[in-house]
Amino acid sequence: MGRMQNPHRRYGSSRLPGRLTGWATSRRQIRPRVLGVPMSVSRRQPTRRAVLRTGGAVGFATLLTIGARDAVAHAEADGSAFTRTNEVALRADDPTLSDRARDLIRIGEVGIVGGDADALKAFFHPDFRFHGPSAELSLDELLDYFAACRAAFDDFSVTRQTIMSDGGHHLATRTRFAGVFARPFSGTAEGILQPNGKPFEYSIVNVFRYAPNGQLAEEWVQYDVQNFVNQLKR
Repeated sequence: MGRMQNPHRRYGSSRLPGRLTGWATSRRQIRPRVLGVPMSVSRRQPTRRAVLRTGGAVGFATLLTIGARDAVAHAEADGSAFTRTNEVALRADDPTLSDRARDLIRIGEVGIVGGDADALKAFFHPDFRFHGPSAELSLDELLDYFAACRAAFDDFSVTRQTIMSDGGHHLATRTRFAGVFARPFSGTAEGILQPNGKPFEYSIVNVFRYAPNGQLAEEWVQYDVQNFVNQLKR
């Protein structure tokens, strides 16, 4: 069996010319690749199947890139890079939802947005704990955050997009916060942010644990904090 030629030696360098990389070997052939496309050893030409497969992938990626670029250009042209979601929120009067799910929707509307102190006191357990991506909060600290939101945002809304139950003491939801940044906001780790008059929205994933008496005892939240702050600062 003949000795296999070192492709690097052929060109007198430790690097191949152009963008030739990634030699694929097998018992019968050595097939080089250019930009990820297998080449014919005898003719150094891309195989027809590889060209079709790679060409389709590149074409699809190009369409996605062009679409994203055009969307950004359109948003910049009309002076806003923000688009609100059109997803329909769950309703507190939906009879197909459980009592606990309807109460969760209602507290977002009446308590968090409306600031009804009695409703909030009845909903939350006194020993409630909040576990967020950047903070651990007591009930009083969380209520202060909600108050800061009401003070800073016009058209403030808190809606539930999805609610799931384990049949026991836990619920999981997707929750959407939205509004218009109209006045100074003190609810970030970066200090007080000045209003930009622009709309914002962000979604969070919540997991709730209820106490045996039915009050909310604990909450875990995940969301993109930096995305939210960037919207307020843009």
